[in-house]
Amino acid sequence: MVQVKAPNQYVNEPNAWADGGAKIAEIGNKLFIIGGEKALEAAAPLLASLNTADVTYQVHRFSGQVTTEQIAAYSELASSQDINVLVGIGGGRVLDLTKAVAERIHVPSVTVPTIAATCAAWSALTVLYDKEGRSAGYLPLKRSPQLVLADTSVLAAAPKRYLASGIGDTYVKWNETVVNVKKVPADLDVRLGVKTSELAVEVLDRYAQQAYANAGDGIASPAFHEVSHAIVWLAGQVNTVSAGGARGALAHAIHDSLTQFTQTHGSLHGEKVAFGLVAHTLLQGQTAEETERLAAKLDALGLPVTLAQLGFEEKADQIAYDIAHKVPLAGAKAAELPFAVHPAAIAEAIIAADQLGQRIRSKAAISSQ
Repeated sequence: MVQVKAPNQYVNEPNAWADGGAKIAEIGNKLFIIGGEKALEAAAPLLASLNTADVTYQVHRFSGQVTTEQIAAYSELASSQDINVLVGIGGGRVLDLTKAVAERIHVPSVTVPTIAATCAAWSALTVLYDKEGRSAGYLPLKRSPQLVLADTSVLAAAPKRYLASGIGDTYVKWNETVVNVKKVPADLDVRLGVKTSELAVEVLDRYAQQAYANAGDGIASPAFHEVSHAIVWLAGQVNTVSAGGARGALAHAIHDSLTQFTQTHGSLHGEKVAFGLVAHTLLQGQTAEETERLAAKLDALGLPVTLAQLGFEEKADQIAYDIAHKVPLAGAKAAELPFAVHPAAIAEAIIAADQLGQRIRSKAAISSQ
């Protein structure tokens, strides 16, 4: 069986929120809105549009981690109200919470991203954490949001660090997908994901540096538009079609381990994934030249390529084995990968990634003088 999970409608245009109220009203007229404080401020044009639409809405602020307890609490609150659609306004955590609550209480969801830092606006998945910000697994959802409503001008006004995080989280999709290809009829869904992720990489290689350079100015340039599509749409699309087979995702597994260390809690999702991607590439068997080019691209985007940039003061050989032993990749998912993913191999890759990152940063520092 093949499952296809994608939004019914995807909007990513400048000033899309000006008539966003009418688009949301087509889905439901009694809105339960969950949003972050800053996100709700940025979404003033959308709220103004809702005020002119034939809808009623209530706003509930959220900050913190997406835990099973938070999902239960917001589900209980939402189910006690007379509502028929959930709207999430903000970054990945708000959107993940909104999707999970909507599924639990059996109403459609609308995601309104205010930053282009992940593909959370599109995906049928909620990333779970504990109260301390440590990874607590993933909650697969039965469906994607019914509507993704992105205002490209708002995404372009967000600090460039968020865009870089989204770029890192999108680059990883090709590496994590291609290693799961078996070239048998049963993995057609995986091969489709590879082609989609190839397109995403093509877009990023062409436009990412230009979009990053101008991010934060609020101008939705053609380069920024292309990159935001790659982050939200193409990265989300990679896993839209699934035949249900296990897939190993090493860079994300390294991310999950990194969240277990308080040193990394100031880093964004895509920043931790980016470092994991370099380690993944080394284990994947790509050439030294390919890996160095990738690390240099990530470094040019301000993404961490060393453990020190993630907050670790310890030397790599002191902390790498602790990180490796906490990587949650085993069983069927590990067996899908064409390279060894035991703790010793992962630790060696982390050390090598850190050493490469230090060389890249040293070269960049010299060339900038």
